[in-house]
Amino acid sequence: MTLDVLIENFSKSLTGNGAKNEDAWQQFFKANTFALKQIFAAPVAFYGEQVHVRSPDMKGAGGQIADFVLFNTLTRSMVLVEIKTPSAALVAKNKYRGASSAEVYPPDKELSGAIAQLQAQMESARTDFDQIVRRTPGAGPLDTKVVTGAVIAGTLGSMDQLRKDSFVRYRNGLHGIEVITFDEVLDRLLALQTMLKESGYSWFVGSVNPG
Repeated sequence: MTLDVLIENFSKSLTGNGAKNEDAWQQFFKANTFALKQIFAAPVAFYGEQVHVRSPDMKGAGGQIADFVLFNTLTRSMVLVEIKTPSAALVAKNKYRGASSAEVYPPDKELSGAIAQLQAQMESARTDFDQIVRRTPGAGPLDTKVVTGAVIAGTLGSMDQLRKDSFVRYRNGLHGIEVITFDEVLDRLLALQTMLKESGYSWFVGSVNPG
């Protein structure tokens, strides 16, 4: 499959049944890890998917699993990624306060819950991941002194300007966590497509598509 076809399928899957299928999007990013790499400013590499970042107790409970783990190729610091869906709500339906152009909207519980989950995973990775690596044959060590995270969820295009403004203010205030929307991922893939075409290259990618 070419990058052109992948982008076309990705774009179509932002709506309809594909927009609500979290498992399908997990498989998409697993098959096309370069799409994950496009969303970060620093150079990153794929480490693994469904990675345990917290050790369970003696009864097997209390473990935590990150959807994807990437790492900075220069510093080997960890990046945990949580995948939601394009249909995930980013801000609440009802305003918190204000009127007319002064309305403000709080983050939706689906987004705030994903961030809380990711924060717990990041803290667990700092304390437990080194031990997990030592107990796992063939696992490569990562630097856990600084662990960052990213949530891929929702779309900017689904919001009016006031809701979009509230969302942007909220995510800009987060520390150590990026929130990237699915249409922003698509925009970066389109930028890659343009760059490759201008350079005279074509790119064949994985065959798994959302939806």
